Amino acid sequence: HTYKHYCGDVAVVYLQKRLTMDHLQRQSSEYLISQNQGFLSKVKDEEVPKMLFLSVNPTKVVEEVEKALPISSSSTSQDEDAVGVGHTHTTGDFKSEGGSDSVSRLLQKFESALKEKSISPVRRELQLRLLKLSSMELCRTNSLSTLESNFSDESDQLSNEEEDVLEFTEIFEMFNYSAPESIKTNFGNIIASKKIPVRADFGTINKKTFFVYAENKIMMKICDLLSANDVFKMYKVLRESKAVEQDDIQDLLSQPIDHKTLQKVKGLKDVAFYYLILNLMRKQMLNRLYTHKLNFIFHQLKQMNEQDSTPCPHIDRVLSNLNRYTVASRPPGLCLIFIMLENRSGAAKDLAKVRDLFEKVFMYDVFVKKDPTAEDIKTIVSKLKAARNKFYDSLVVWFMGHGDKTNLAVKDGPIHRRIGLIEPFIELEWFVQKPKLFFIQACSVKENRKKFSVSSTSEPKGLTSETDSIGWRASAGAQWQDKYAEYADVSKVNSFADTLISYATMWYQYASRNEEGSLYVDTLVDQLREHGTKESIENVLRRVHYNVNTVGLTCEEKGREVYWKQAPYFESSLQKEFIFPKTKL
Repeated sequence: HTYKHYCGDVAVVYLQKRLTMDHLQRQSSEYLISQNQGFLSKVKDEEVPKMLFLSVNPTKVVEEVEKALPISSSSTSQDEDAVGVGHTHTTGDFKSEGGSDSVSRLLQKFESALKEKSISPVRRELQLRLLKLSSMELCRTNSLSTLESNFSDESDQLSNEEEDVLEFTEIFEMFNYSAPESIKTNFGNIIASKKIPVRADFGTINKKTFFVYAENKIMMKICDLLSANDVFKMYKVLRESKAVEQDDIQDLLSQPIDHKTLQKVKGLKDVAFYYLILNLMRKQMLNRLYTHKLNFIFHQLKQMNEQDSTPCPHIDRVLSNLNRYTVASRPPGLCLIFIMLENRSGAAKDLAKVRDLFEKVFMYDVFVKKDPTAEDIKTIVSKLKAARNKFYDSLVVWFMGHGDKTNLAVKDGPIHRRIGLIEPFIELEWFVQKPKLFFIQACSVKENRKKFSVSSTSEPKGLTSETDSIGWRASAGAQWQDKYAEYADVSKVNSFADTLISYATMWYQYASRNEEGSLYVDTLVDQLREHGTKESIENVLRRVHYNVNTVGLTCEEKGREVYWKQAPYFESSLQKEFIFPKTKL
């Protein structure tokens, strides 16, 4: 009897606590809803679809869709998961088909908006996402991370929820809104606990705007260039072109797209565009690198406009953007500098020039490792596997030191150029489909190189130096498409693709350097400053080759003065144009 009485008391206490917790949870939820409604009332209709699209993780589109239920074709006027007047959610209740932030769910909301000819379903979705972000409870830490600390501390991974907080905080700032305090607090905690690199000279984490995927930013810029009629015509191209008949896009073409409604309802043009883009992504027809199907649509759109005598310079801008690597974040990438200073006069000046260019002009995150060992390079590669590095749009690696035709000299001995330096970096997951540039200032020596004697009748003047030993299916012709297009797979890429390696000198040749620095580095930095943000990297390097080859050099070899010239070269598997982005402080 006593035991039963005790159990009864425990049950009563438990029930009272549970009711109290439920009451507090409801109060908390109601407070968050009220706070977020005030915030959302400021957000314009045309901004809502942009915010939701910018929050998509393109790398998980296919994975999420495969796990999600098929997209419903039914249209409803009320969102069952909406949060608004008469709707109250507890802070822990966010479950829905495919997850509240899944791509399939977002496609459902875009589809509903198109059918209802209203932005309301999309606005309700943003409200739900905001409530979810506001209710998260994350661990707190007071210490910020610098770029240098990331290469000495253990790496942490980012959860989907944490990545959402980072993305939405940046998204709100992109539209000049201050995020709700609960979200900003979580943002600060993630920056500190997950060691997101903060540049000491920036002074504020708000200067780093690279949490939103660059390809999403580019698509938003493209959408902003287009009129409602342009977007309507994009669907018309897909409906009327025979080239797309063999692809499964009927669900995309079944949507009611009316150009008058797209013009009349604010934000609906954006919904229609992002609905098309997300469908192409989920069908593996589009990603940050392979955009030829989208190119096809815009080429057709340009022809339609020209037939109607409609000027279309904005379409040319779109096509130009699609033909370049996607680099839209700040910082635009990570620059690693490995430099050997021992017994290399002028090396410190080379370092200063390169660092100043990439840190202050191109605004890259720059990490320098002086006199590295082979193990140092391996350690840095290992640290770059951390998820915090996934937001960089490009990777630049410099090596400045001695070398020969096969190896590069580091502090504890030689490493193979490709196996020890290049391959480990190009195989990093976060830089797949992104440009990877290597600049190597080192000799590639073999004896009996071609040279000129100072006793030559021309008596040339030389600089004294030391040495450091498609169409829709593919952008191709009809014959090629018939033969290979059916085997096209844009979901995977060879790890050696999207890589450029620039060498200070040809194989079996020396690379010059004196107390003022090296000819190759001097010329490359100069040309990058002048042309790096205006021309492709290949064009810039051709300018470097030209200028370096005009300089006569002399050095002492076996007791006599030798006149010679240096010939840099590069090898490239870049698939698109890479141009360093213009950035401002």
